[in-house]
Amino acid sequence: MKELSAENDRSDKPWDANADVVVYSDDRYTLGQKDGFPYFVAEGKRYFLKCHPYEPCLYITDENGFMTTVHNAFDPRDVIEMFYNGKTVTSITGREYSPIDFCKVVEYAAGMFEIGINTAETILGDKEKKASPEKRAAENVVLQNSYTVKGDEECETFDDFPDAVVDHVIVKGGAEYDGIESHRRALALASRHLFIDGSEIIWNYDVGKASGKMIDADALLDPLVRNGKLNYRKAFLYPPYENGYTDKDFKQLTATLFPSGKEALDVCEWTTDWSEYFDDGHEWWGALCCTVYDKKQNRFVVIMASATD
Repeated sequence: MKELSAENDRSDKPWDANADVVVYSDDRYTLGQKDGFPYFVAEGKRYFLKCHPYEPCLYITDENGFMTTVHNAFDPRDVIEMFYNGKTVTSITGREYSPIDFCKVVEYAAGMFEIGINTAETILGDKEKKASPEKRAAENVVLQNSYTVKGDEECETFDDFPDAVVDHVIVKGGAEYDGIESHRRALALASRHLFIDGSEIIWNYDVGKASGKMIDADALLDPLVRNGKLNYRKAFLYPPYENGYTDKDFKQLTATLFPSGKEALDVCEWTTDWSEYFDDGHEWWGALCCTVYDKKQNRFVVIMASATD
């Protein structure tokens, strides 16, 4: 199938959002949807496309579960429908896309951690040339608000208490803190650090499905009834099997992780329905996911816990 144009407009056939359809295909690319879900293939590599319902982001997920976020991009369902009807789509930058343009941008962005649509569109600047490996590598480490991904260099696992069921990842802050979206980026960085070992996926995950809300630091750190809601203190001190840690140990831990005190902390609590990591805790003990930003230290501590008997 070649690129759709006005001559083969399908608008006389009602669009079925659940139909299996290919809207573009050539020797390199295939773009379409199956079972109602948009997908993209580039040189045999398959990617799943979706968007966040409340944010203008395109999520590109490869077959290993690694997800790229393209900011200020497209709803792929709308894109598939427009191309099906022989029309073009226009990005927030005003750039008009044909199907092959869209395929080039998705291929270019795939495998990066985060990228803005304006940066992704640089691949279309000179349609006769592809970005050099050096340019792609450079842009692969540039994130919005100066967050960087350089393997695991931006994340550090904190494990001074190896018998705890709580996982801690320290994530460096960026040049600009923008509230819950900075927390989401920290969560995504920590998840990649915890859930992917080289090319091996330890736990499948999709940070795009996580929903977060800001909470008071007291809700994270203060004592709670032992049989009540799971918070950080309870997760550390009262796992399914006793680990011998005491409140003194918890104070030592929090003094190390949060040296600026509670007043300097912004805490975001996240849902736990977006990764297999939390499945054990959902059985009965509980699951916990929080990102804690220390304004004075300009860093995040990402806290995750999930356990069963």
